[in-house]
Amino acid sequence: MQNEYSSYLNHRLNVFRKHINILILAAGLINLLLIIPDLSLIENASSKTSITIVRTVYSLILFIVSYKIKSLKSFEPFSIVISICEIVGIAIFLFVFCQYPQPNFLIQAMGLITLFLIIFLIPNRWINMVLIAVAGALGFFLCALVFINSTIITDFWAALVYVAIAILLCSIAARNSEQHQFSEYKTKKALLRLSTTDFLTKTANRFKIKEDAERWIVFCHQQGLPLSLVFFDVDDMKTINDQYGHATGDLVLKSLTNLIQSQLRSSDILARWGGDEFVMLLPSVAFDNAIALSERIENRIKEHDFIKGYIVSCSFGVVEMKENSDFESLVREADELMYVRKRQVKSRF
Repeated sequence: MQNEYSSYLNHRLNVFRKHINILILAAGLINLLLIIPDLSLIENASSKTSITIVRTVYSLILFIVSYKIKSLKSFEPFSIVISICEIVGIAIFLFVFCQYPQPNFLIQAMGLITLFLIIFLIPNRWINMVLIAVAGALGFFLCALVFINSTIITDFWAALVYVAIAILLCSIAARNSEQHQFSEYKTKKALLRLSTTDFLTKTANRFKIKEDAERWIVFCHQQGLPLSLVFFDVDDMKTINDQYGHATGDLVLKSLTNLIQSQLRSSDILARWGGDEFVMLLPSVAFDNAIALSERIENRIKEHDFIKGYIVSCSFGVVEMKENSDFESLVREADELMYVRKRQVKSRF
């Protein structure tokens, strides 16, 4: 569940990456523009200088983050960077707020709410958004009590209610949105898995291996790497079904694919081509190594007790990609070699 949620977060980052860039850029520009009212409303020269330096540096940081954010492929480092930027942004807001001699308290409270809206708009872990908003609100009201003596009590409580409602509504909306998007992501993944997976053996289906093979063929051609394809079927599968029943035949196919998968690398692909026919795609594997792998798998299959008193065997056809090979030609050639091998074995008896 945790891995699936992490996968969802990474997917969400990729989907919203462009919008995140725009939001961070906009935040940087707004932060720069706020220098204008700050300088016009604050009289103290040292405060003006401090605010100008702080806002300028922060905007530059946001511009750099906006540019560099595309290099972050995982959600975890992205979440850390965004959370730090938001914490610093709230700290700057509070710093400037304390420099005003007589600020309009309700206007400043609305500015804080606007800052919270930006925080909840930028994708982040829900708990991070809530904690940052609550901490920012507490800091704001503590600063108001300490630095603003003339705060009207009614304004204070009104602002407190407005800010609390804003955080509550944003938190609920963000949580509901995240749960809905996560549910939608899981549903789409499940549908994709069903559309690309063989129902019985849980291996890839024709559509999936064709799609993956086309990408691997292009990649191996470009990188000058070998690629092999193995086409095989279960010998006398009809006899197994007729003699032991189709349920037993299905169990043989499932056990067979589990055995073969245990011999393959993570980059290798095993797919059910149809009935008792299967295809193995072996990227970066030369012909001799593919032959050796097929022979090892063939021996493991013969040694395995799929059906008591019956030896299950398979026939293999192995080919290596040539300069003009495509997936269809590889499958056709391997299929023909498999039947040549099958006839050779039968002719011995």
